[in-house]
Amino acid sequence: MIYFDNNATTPVDKEVAEVILKYMTELYANPNSIHSFGVQIEQYLEESRKTISEILQVLPTEIFFTSCATESINTVIRGVARANKNIGKRIITSTIEHSAVINTLKDLERNGFDVIYINVDKTGVIDLEQLANSINQNTILVSLMLANNEIGTIEPINEAYNLVKKINSNTYFHIDAVQALGKIPFNIEIFKCDFASFSAHKFHGPKGVGILYKKRGTRMYPLLTGGTQENAMRAGTQNVPGIIGTALALEKAVDQLEYMKTYIKQIRNYLADNLEKIGAKILTPLENSIPNTLGFFFPNIRGDIIVNALSEEEIFVSTTSACASKTRTESRIMKSLGYDDTNAKGLVRISLSHLNNLNEAEIFLNKLKNILNFLNY
Repeated sequence: MIYFDNNATTPVDKEVAEVILKYMTELYANPNSIHSFGVQIEQYLEESRKTISEILQVLPTEIFFTSCATESINTVIRGVARANKNIGKRIITSTIEHSAVINTLKDLERNGFDVIYINVDKTGVIDLEQLANSINQNTILVSLMLANNEIGTIEPINEAYNLVKKINSNTYFHIDAVQALGKIPFNIEIFKCDFASFSAHKFHGPKGVGILYKKRGTRMYPLLTGGTQENAMRAGTQNVPGIIGTALALEKAVDQLEYMKTYIKQIRNYLADNLEKIGAKILTPLENSIPNTLGFFFPNIRGDIIVNALSEEEIFVSTTSACASKTRTESRIMKSLGYDDTNAKGLVRISLSHLNNLNEAEIFLNKLKNILNFLNY
């Protein structure tokens, strides 16, 4: 099996899985219980929070645990909207955001909020001039992804942040950093923001754990209410095994950053060069993207045909984002880049991890050539 779909999810690191199992079967107390067993587990939970906060260079009290990045994103967007609607109702995002952002904002539009969608160029980079012209005194939030999930483009986040704060210092700035953490150096000193969302299963942690950074002093209502867990910002018993595993997975992912920057990027670029030679059009801007991601298409061939044919060979790639792949036949991202419906149905995405190697890339290319020959391409 060759797994090239790591932007959809990653295999849980074996050491991480062992730690998770331990906290499921041995150290299983509720961290909110007042007995000594519960207090012990709470200490372990807070140690993990501290580990994550140190990597992100924020305060432990600014880190909140959720069930997934979609929940983190919803918490920020809906929470900021509800808490600040008396100040303004304008929210700004881009046309290439993840569906967790786009669909949440469409729901807010139906409830009277003014949402502005910033266009992007052919490489997926946002239009900073349009962003500047869209900010006014009613703008309460700007939400942008750092790295695109389908083609890997890295956005000019710092320029956008500085622009937003210069025009309206009261506007909050949220980064969807789901596809960046564990692939490029990331902390809040490098990328300034008021909020940021992350997902553990994108960096060899478990599914079911999201991370939310909320800058101290920012005004936001909780999405889930009930108990006082997570400083009353996210009710519900914490997923202790998953959180402990997430902290370890993030530590290990940070250790792999140089490997991602060098060897994995070389494999990605090797694939791009060879795909171009057999007729593929490369969408990913290779010098301005996360090192593991490659989006491409073959004119007049649907991406799902290639994905399914490769799947028969036990080679696993994807078309659009996994969260949208079963409901859409074309890439919304490609349409935002200016491609027509026919080409937008052709997207194929390769996304690597540190577990992949050059031999797998060569096998993939040979199998793909056979598929193209079969299709008379």
